Amino acid sequence: MVAALLGAGLALGMLMSSCGGGQQMRSYTSELTSDDSIMIRMGDWNLIRYHSEKLGLDISYPSFLYRQDLPEEPAQELFMFEDISISVVVDSLQGMTLSAGQQMMGMGAELLESGDDYSIQQGSERDWDYYGKVMDDDSTRLVTIMLRYAPNHAEAVEPLKEWVREYKLK
Repeated sequence: MVAALLGAGLALGMLMSSCGGGQQMRSYTSELTSDDSIMIRMGDWNLIRYHSEKLGLDISYPSFLYRQDLPEEPAQELFMFEDISISVVVDSLQGMTLSAGQQMMGMGAELLESGDDYSIQQGSERDWDYYGKVMDDDSTRLVTIMLRYAPNHAEAVEPLKEWVREYKLK
């Protein structure tokens, strides 16, 4: 019985190769890259709503990220997973030296887009790439949503860049 099944499988394989114009079956590698593992972890993410008392605003962030407690940073919330982080920074326009957006520009960020009440910038610093949106939420403060990631995750973070670009204050 086993010999008959093997013989039938061999015959079918020969038939398929002769009918297919000599094309061989396509093979796939099983080695995961860092982009692949991050994409698998991201999966189909949802948004989690978090109210930040210290920033005085509601933040919606992707469910695969974890909130980090930063008591020493009174104007920042941080959400991260491995080599990917999203920070939300609030800068007061009263008595401010440099906003997060100005700091990005000072690090050599490229201005990608701007509107009446926002700008989008991207750049690199040391071993990190970043993509950020600076929004004027009212007349007294700026809110910056900044995505930072290791360059080897450039493909995996494309959906997050789109999420940052579309982010709206509520």
